[in-house]
Amino acid sequence: MKWYNIILITLIIGGIMVLLGQYSICVERARTEIIVDKLVNLIERKIDETNVIGPQPITLDTKPITLDTKPIVQEQWENVNMDVSAYCPCEKCCGRFSDGITASGKKIKVGDVFVAAPKQYKFGTEMKIPGYNNGETVRVEDVGSAIKGNKLDVFFHTHQEALNWGRQYLSVQVRRM
Repeated sequence: MKWYNIILITLIIGGIMVLLGQYSICVERARTEIIVDKLVNLIERKIDETNVIGPQPITLDTKPITLDTKPIVQEQWENVNMDVSAYCPCEKCCGRFSDGITASGKKIKVGDVFVAAPKQYKFGTEMKIPGYNNGETVRVEDVGSAIKGNKLDVFFHTHQEALNWGRQYLSVQVRRM
C-alpha cells in the first residue's frame, strides 16, 4: 500500500468517525465502531484490488425490512328482508331495562339513533333502514330478548314516535363488522 493511500484512508476514516460520533454520541458507540470497521475493511479490500481510490460502490451487510401489511377489505352491503318494529326507553318498551343504557353500554342521549338487533349482528354493525334516520347509516347498539331471526327494532326517544312507526316489512341494507 502506498503512503498517500494510507493518509487518504486515515483522513476518510477520521471524517467518518467524526460524523458518526457527532450523530450517535455514546449511545450508538458500539454500532458506530462496527460500521467503521466494516468501512475500513471494504476500503482496504478495494485499494488492494485496484490500488486506486476512486468512486467505488460500498455495500454494508443489511437485513431487508419487511412490513406486515394486510389489504384493506371494504365489507359489502347486503340486503336483508326484515320485520322492523320500534321502541323507546320507557318501561312499557324496555321493562326492567328502562335505565337509558343500551346492551352495548351506550348511554342514550337526545338525538341518538340506533337499532336493537338479534345477536347474530354484532354491536357496531351498520344498517340503512328505509324511512328511519333519513336512510342514513345507523349502528346496532342494543339487543332484546324478543328480537330474533330477521327482526329489528329501531330506537325512538318517545313512546308515541315508536307507536307511529308501527311494524314495517322492509329491505334493510346491512354491513357486518
